[in-house]
Amino acid sequence: MNNQKLDRGGVGLIYKYHKLNHFSPRSWRLKLKPICASTEIELSNWIAEKPVKKNQPKAIFSSCQRFGQGQGGRIWHAPKGGVWVSAAIKRDGPFENNSQLYGLAVALALVDRIERMGVNVKIKWPNDLLVDGQKLAGILPRLSFRGEKLRLLRVGVGLNLFNNVPKEGISLKQIIGDKKMNISFWSSEVLFAIERSLDFLDNKNFLCSQVEKRLWSSKYVDKHTGYLWNIKGIDSSGRLILLNKDKEKVLSTTL
Repeated sequence: MNNQKLDRGGVGLIYKYHKLNHFSPRSWRLKLKPICASTEIELSNWIAEKPVKKNQPKAIFSSCQRFGQGQGGRIWHAPKGGVWVSAAIKRDGPFENNSQLYGLAVALALVDRIERMGVNVKIKWPNDLLVDGQKLAGILPRLSFRGEKLRLLRVGVGLNLFNNVPKEGISLKQIIGDKKMNISFWSSEVLFAIERSLDFLDNKNFLCSQVEKRLWSSKYVDKHTGYLWNIKGIDSSGRLILLNKDKEKVLSTTL
């Protein structure tokens, strides 16, 4: 199944792999766009037409995005050969307004799936996955509230599989060769990681400690000042704790 094109088998193959490999109480509603501007836009339109129901999360895959959305509004390079998806899932119970923590939960869950292939993957705070300093995957978390009540957890995931990548990127095929180079398989793995992230959110201390173990570096360079900080760890809100001599500060993606 090397270099399988997602649009050949459609979402049926993703359903198949998900059923075979993962027990889940949820029944995903999936769509595939052979090409689109952005799966984030497509997902928003779909939710507006038909809201997400309990235990029926939604995800839209695209074989190719022209204007994929990355962190900070940057364009994500998303040609054919990768997993490009935006998903929305309901979560019961209280949840603080913290997309940063949710992004780390998805990152850790996806790292776990990739590590099973023998890949030494690291988390670049807040939500990029790196191998040997090169970007393998990006995660874009969003929370949707109605008033003060959490309505949906939303996340966009881009995973380089066997697609062409920019010079700062790396693909799974470059790392592990043709083994498991199957878009439907990895699309299912991403869906499972999104589900698994909810379990991590129920144990924030475990989540943050596991993210700390997988941080890409022990140093952080302030982009504005060029100041070099030591990374002390991750606090219970998913913020980066920085230390330099007697100075300490906490970094949040909202800053």
